[in-house]
Amino acid sequence: MDKKTVDKLNELNKKFYLKTQVYFNRTREYYWAGWKKLLPYLPVKKDLQRETLQVLDVGCGNARFGKFLEENDLKIEYTGMDNNQYLLDKVDKKLSQAELINQDILKTWKIQNRFDLIVFFGILHHVPGLGNRIRILKTAKNHLRGGGLLVFTLWQFKNIERLKKKIVKNHKLKGLEKNDYILKWEKGEKANRYCHFVDKKELKKILSELNMELIDEFEADAKEGQGNKYIILKQAG
Repeated sequence: MDKKTVDKLNELNKKFYLKTQVYFNRTREYYWAGWKKLLPYLPVKKDLQRETLQVLDVGCGNARFGKFLEENDLKIEYTGMDNNQYLLDKVDKKLSQAELINQDILKTWKIQNRFDLIVFFGILHHVPGLGNRIRILKTAKNHLRGGGLLVFTLWQFKNIERLKKKIVKNHKLKGLEKNDYILKWEKGEKANRYCHFVDKKELKKILSELNMELIDEFEADAKEGQGNKYIILKQAG
């Protein structure tokens, strides 16, 4: 995908979240069901040889995943990365050891740290272009410690009838690639956003490029219990 189209789609999504940010913060306090299924896979202190789990949450929003970890008795050092300052400002002040970074994830990351756990929840489908999706996942891989986990979700909107109805069929945007869609939003505000559906062939390509150990994959979330496909990968070492 050419840079002009990437920039255009990024701008569309940035405007979407600016327009809907109040609603998103108000309705994004709940925890995803898939997070509970993820807990048994997380590195634990006896394996890490130290007291805290260092976590990077890419596209963190209001950092509810960090709250979830702490409420499940995990001691963490949490770094949240998002490009919406309103949502970052809504992060619960009770979330201990939180570092929050306003960051466009397609640009050079402002962090130098290495982490035990890096997650992408509800964000990868907003990244335009397969090359960019692979690049940011490789960037995350390079920020993992040996034995650390990279976890990302793939939104299954194309497989759920009520979500398929949100696809805009007659949009005028050009330069989109296979499985790129514009989805409408009509809750409180009316707005459109760019979303990409990762199919089996693309997932296979991504996993080949990352060359990490696949620990598990499962589906969870949404009313149907199949809203997201979770991919859990482990760093060598």
